[in-house]
Amino acid sequence: MLVFISDLHFTDGTAGEHNLNPRAFDYFFDDLEGILRDERNRIRELCLVFLGDIFDLLRTTNWFGYPERERPWGKDLTAMEVHARTIFDLILGHARNRESLAKIRDRLAALRPRLSRLEVLYLPGNHDRLVNLSRPLREKARQALGLTQDPTSPFPHQLSFPEYGVFARHGHEYDYYNYEGGPAMTEADYAKVPIGDPITTELISRLPFELSRRLQLPGPDKDRLVRNFQDIDNVRPLSAVVEWLLYQVEQQPAWLKELIEEVVDEVIRAFYRLEFVKDWFQHHDKWLDPFDKADQIQMALFILEKFKVFSLDKLWSLASRAKGAFVRDDLLAAAPREEVLRDPTYRYVVYGHTHDPLVVPLRRRFQQEQLYLNTGTWRARHTKSQMDASFVSWKNMTYVIFFRPQERPGRQALFETWTGTLKEA
Repeated sequence: MLVFISDLHFTDGTAGEHNLNPRAFDYFFDDLEGILRDERNRIRELCLVFLGDIFDLLRTTNWFGYPERERPWGKDLTAMEVHARTIFDLILGHARNRESLAKIRDRLAALRPRLSRLEVLYLPGNHDRLVNLSRPLREKARQALGLTQDPTSPFPHQLSFPEYGVFARHGHEYDYYNYEGGPAMTEADYAKVPIGDPITTELISRLPFELSRRLQLPGPDKDRLVRNFQDIDNVRPLSAVVEWLLYQVEQQPAWLKELIEEVVDEVIRAFYRLEFVKDWFQHHDKWLDPFDKADQIQMALFILEKFKVFSLDKLWSLASRAKGAFVRDDLLAAAPREEVLRDPTYRYVVYGHTHDPLVVPLRRRFQQEQLYLNTGTWRARHTKSQMDASFVSWKNMTYVIFFRPQERPGRQALFETWTGTLKEA
């Protein structure tokens, strides 16, 4: 039995309390135990794969205490690796994470007597890219998750399971904003810093941080507003992020709108002043392409900078027109091009990253189906309504299970995907 989960995004909590309720892992392991206890099954092995973005070393305010050269996009790699270890320790020490990770290790240990083979594997995504910087960071990941991998060398960026017909990677390799390397996908390619790193830290995490420092509101009102801005990274589709921010502003009285406008302007100006950001735009803003990927980022930031200049109705119109550039699912487009699909052994391509659970048929060839599956996320989601400017929120939990034919005699089940949605009052 081969099981994938991804995008848990354990954080240190400084950029918002987004960490999972540890009970989620009880539901997950209860399901696995039920499959193993079923006397009709013949399952003697389990491989659990953590498919990237398990630890979020970017979504934290702790990087603000270090100079730019020592942040994830800086040039002082030695200092940056030391800071990454400190932040990783804070992630592992967070009360919810500590309980969740203990549950993972304890429940796996309880399953071990039922199995002849148990593997626990992990590969980094873009939010935990830094884990591969050094052996001490990899060792922390190994201990936290109970991995069966050797941390002396970098964790892999792709995994193949020919016995299950499965090929897997996190998928950020096909996200222009979160992968800066080339098509060879070497370790050096993965070490290159994407623009998504400072976007996550210097825009998504810094905006609510600065807003909290400036707000003069009663405790509950301030907490609610800051929490809404901390949730930017949970907005789906991603193309609706600008609309989410406009929606938050629109709900506020005039004096508070003005304060938010000032903070947004300050944060965006500070982002553009970063040496890494200036260099990135210089190399990626192509004058031959009138609306390249760099222009798309600049368009989104332009809209946010114009709170004071344009009416909200005008900004809604601009945001609605601009978001079309962000709608395309590049991972779905990339899956059929995976070289491994030329080998008839492989029937499934599995990615994470997008937070959108999917099962998409790619083709049927010589009586064999090939499919793309996305493992979704266990994070909260704020989804744009179809009929108005509002957003509706819920929590998600998705995992994917593959079986060998002989593991389920008589039923021939090849895979299952499970997506749970929890809506709370």
